[in-house]
Amino acid sequence: MLTKMAEEGAAFDDVLKDAQEKGYAEKDPTADVEGHDPCRKIAILTSLVCGQQVDYEDIYCEGITKLTPADFAYAKAMNRKIKLLAKSRREQDSYSCMVAPFLLGEEHPLGGVNGVFNGIFVHGNVLGDAMFYGSGAGKLPTASAVVADVVDMVKHTHVNIYINWDQEKIALVDYRDSRNRFFVRSAAERGEIARVFEGAVFVEAGIDGESGFTTEEMTEAEFEMRAEEISVINRIRLG
Repeated sequence: MLTKMAEEGAAFDDVLKDAQEKGYAEKDPTADVEGHDPCRKIAILTSLVCGQQVDYEDIYCEGITKLTPADFAYAKAMNRKIKLLAKSRREQDSYSCMVAPFLLGEEHPLGGVNGVFNGIFVHGNVLGDAMFYGSGAGKLPTASAVVADVVDMVKHTHVNIYINWDQEKIALVDYRDSRNRFFVRSAAERGEIARVFEGAVFVEAGIDGESGFTTEEMTEAEFEMRAEEISVINRIRLG
């Protein structure tokens, strides 16, 4: 959906309808477009990594329903792509998790994941960077995954496969404490924007009646506090 919005300038409702007709989105698309599906996936992956229970209800989750063609016009002006990311990062003795749209630079490996393909980008302290890529939607990829799971269960009948996953829940880092840079669209005057967001860099995309700009790095809590002082149309984090 994001690929079609970026390449064709199509509206959200139009690309959603097309995705449903082709079987890429469910009849009830809530899990797809509100980010619930990747949220559950990142909860499972984080549980496997840390060996403790991570509940998806505890993860900040933001979907793609607020994105408009104007957002993609700004993304093009910045040579960036909008991708829905499910992120998990170790911070001290816990993990910071989030699901939200991000603006990625062309050099980012996930920036090239388009259409119905999915990608997993991993950074390890010894491994460095690694990327896993493949089809993530459609009847044949889905059927292949289901059959693979059934075969795996049959092959391991009466065999316990040990997974180090404790039922004790881990307390995730509050997303408000995580630090990000933001792209913001606002109807406020540029002088007011520059006062509230010192160091703001404005982006020209030919959109009348508003200003687009990027911020310096700050916590989510600090951004929310500053955003209350201006009229924010939308904001997307920079990856």
